[in-house]
Amino acid sequence: MDSLSIKEAELRISQNLQPSLKAVFQQAGYSISDRARLCVSLVDGSGRKKRSNAKADNWSPDSGRLQVWFEPVDAPVAVAASDEVGLQNPTESPSGAAARASSERAPVTTTVAKRNVEPGLALVIRALARAERTPGWSFVSLKKFQNEILPAEASELSPIDQRHFLGHAINERLILTNKVANPKDPRFPVTAIRLDRFNNVVQEILGEQTGKSPSFAPIHIKGEPLSTTILRERR
Repeated sequence: MDSLSIKEAELRISQNLQPSLKAVFQQAGYSISDRARLCVSLVDGSGRKKRSNAKADNWSPDSGRLQVWFEPVDAPVAVAASDEVGLQNPTESPSGAAARASSERAPVTTTVAKRNVEPGLALVIRALARAERTPGWSFVSLKKFQNEILPAEASELSPIDQRHFLGHAINERLILTNKVANPKDPRFPVTAIRLDRFNNVVQEILGEQTGKSPSFAPIHIKGEPLSTTILRERR
């Protein structure tokens, strides 16, 4: 599979596996509709989805996992992000980071609509939203969220499902990652995660108004409009 991409490998595996897996389910007493397709996802050991355009040999059955599920033929196919989220410089000023993030943000295209949001994905998003509101926390560690917070907040999900939906949220850029200084040991930066609250899916899950930043509140300043001042200075 050296010449294949992850996406091509997943498609080939699903095509070869679907007939035999359906037969196994039928032997066990489960009827699988002809309108159901088998979906395959190659993830790493932590449950994070591999990039679709990465080489297939970047995944190994010895260290990674193969996730399979059936879904209706007319259901939208999730599109994997082609690039990792850009890392933010911990020493960068908040205003500079915000400006850079705005200029680098690519249009987010996701197949997840409000009516199609899986309950497990919504649990992950809401759990992170609560963690972000923890008093005294300047960031949420990916490791802590994955190993401690999520198991407590989404105990109805199995550990595999927790990792699957967390990896899916990161891959779809509903959750963004960046490196921050480790308060315990600056030599080893920590991977932090945060919700992309500009994303329509995140806003729908949290019940926020589309197109508005949840943290944005206009500030009214006395005096003439800035545009008037600029025009006067140009004369």
